[in-house]
Order: sequence, then structure tokens, then C-alpha cells
Amino acid sequence: INVVCYYCFHHSCFDLQITATTNYLAVNYQTVTETMAEYEEMIATELMLNKIEKWKRIGGGCSSNNWAFKTDIGEIFTKISRDENGKDLLLGELKSLEALQTAKAVRVPRPIKVVSSNNTMILVTEYIQFSGLRVFQGELGHQLAILHQRNLELLKNNSDQAVKQFGFYVNVCCGILPVDNQWNKNWIDFYCNQRLKPQIENAACKSGNKEVERLWSLLEPKVNQLFDGVTVLPSLLHGDLWSGNVGETKDEPVIYDPASFYGHHEFDLAITRMFGGFSKEFYQRYHQLIPREKGFEGRKPLYELFHYLNHWNHFGGGYEEQSLGILRNLVKFLDC
Repeated sequence: INVVCYYCFHHSCFDLQITATTNYLAVNYQTVTETMAEYEEMIATELMLNKIEKWKRIGGGCSSNNWAFKTDIGEIFTKISRDENGKDLLLGELKSLEALQTAKAVRVPRPIKVVSSNNTMILVTEYIQFSGLRVFQGELGHQLAILHQRNLELLKNNSDQAVKQFGFYVNVCCGILPVDNQWNKNWIDFYCNQRLKPQIENAACKSGNKEVERLWSLLEPKVNQLFDGVTVLPSLLHGDLWSGNVGETKDEPVIYDPASFYGHHEFDLAITRMFGGFSKEFYQRYHQLIPREKGFEGRKPLYELFHYLNHWNHFGGGYEEQSLGILRNLVKFLDC
């Protein structure tokens, strides 16, 4: 029997051991209970808790196993990973949440700690009860623009706290794939060599598709044309801002599951357009603070390309042709 995660359509996303008979599906509860007891002990020991009680499982992606607990320090949310990229995934998210929280622009779950033992890593944050983004669409657009402006203001004022390069303090994962956040002074070089090129190479290797490398060889030398007359400065980004990573409480918008880095602010808007969920008001309020710059429309597919390639490398399927289509269109556009 194949178990399919409704979120990402990957088989065997769950850690449950499942046995099928002709009449029933039996779950090996003993294994699950023992494993959960180990997780609870890890968390309680690291956080010095007197009380920890498994509360409920939280739906999510295939990169981790998400649970909420009731403890003597309040309700907490945990992501549990036994993946080989678990360190980049969870430590990257912890550092991303810390940076976003420090910026004080948009609410994020308060990061607490990453707990590790052997091959298991657990990210612990506060638990926030929220629903899908509806009422605070415009407010989120406004707050996202404030987030993107924070470092730009520090740079303008020659602050010692300003981040002057592109990258981040640690590597992160976008989905389950790690991305290289080594600091780089040049945005075009960073985006081409630390975002697009690894995805291109991964896609070509896994799929055997040679056209993706051919198209990239034509596009890469011309990418700089999309930035004529534009000076890109580093802004702190969420990094994976699709509609499944935003929500709202009764008082304000919330963003979560970040894969942060310092980059061009336009990058954060790319994935918002791919799967819907963001209203006209969201973009209006955003661009009231950060107007569209010269060449904005031409750069939109360039930034969307990373996410389509990333989805191709995660899920295959139609994302292959969508990625190739964007590459073809960019090459054609820049050949004009």
C-alpha cells in the first residue's frame, strides 16, 4: 500500500509502519509510540521541561514530521526530520526565523531551538493558531515591503548592522533540497551560480534532459541584460513565500517555513504569483512602498524560473515543461 502525502504527492512521506491485510489496514502503533516517546524526551531534556504532552499532528510537507505539544512553557510546534539534509533544513529555518523576528516587520513563529540526537533533528518554535490569509492581504503586502526595506535603510545610513553582500549566515533548504548561501558581492553571479545553475544541473542529471543545459548555456551570458539601469542591493527575504507559507491570526498576518537569505527583493514576489492565494491589494500595498523598477516585467520569469526548476527537481511531472518553456521564452526575449 502506498501512502501519499496530500501536500506534496510524494509516496511514503510518513514515518508510520503500515501493514495491509485483506480486511484491514493495521498501523504499528507501538513503533510510533516508542519513537514519539524518544522525541518527547529529547525536547524535554534540551528545554528543561517538567511537562510535555503530545497534542496533535500538524499537516505539512514531506520534508519533516510536524507535531504540536503542550508543555509547562506553553504550546510548542515541532518539525522532526531524519532526512540527510535535516541540518540545513531545520538549522536554516531556525536562523531564518531569528532574522525575520529581529527585523520586526512581519510576525513569524518565535524560534526556540534546534534539538538534535544521532540522525534526528527537531526544530522547536512557538505554536500559533492561524487560518488562511484573507482579511490581512493588504497588510501583509505592506509589511513585506517594510521587511525588504529594513536592510536598504541600514545601507543608506552606513550602519554597522547593514548586510552588504548576498547570501546568508547558514545554508537553507527550499523544500528538501539545500541551497548555497555563501556570501557573494555580486547579485547576478549569486543568483546564476548559487541558485539557478545547481537546479539546472540537478534537473539534467536526474531527468536526462539535455535541452535544459543547452538553453541555460544560451541564457546565462545574457542574464545581465535584464538588470540594465538597475542597482540591486541585498534585502532580507522570506525565500519561499507561496500561499501555503502565509496565514493570519485574528489580529495580523503571519509568515512561516522560511528559507531566508539576503537577495533582490523582487525574488520574494516570484512564487506568490505561481500558485495564487495573493490578492490585488497585496501587490498594491507592497508597491506603494517599493515601486516597480525598470525591467521588472522582464525579471519576473527569471525569478519564477528558480521555483519551477526546484519543483521539477522535487516532483517532476509538468514542472519540466514549464521550466523549459520559461528558459525558451527568456532566451527568445533576450535575443530580440
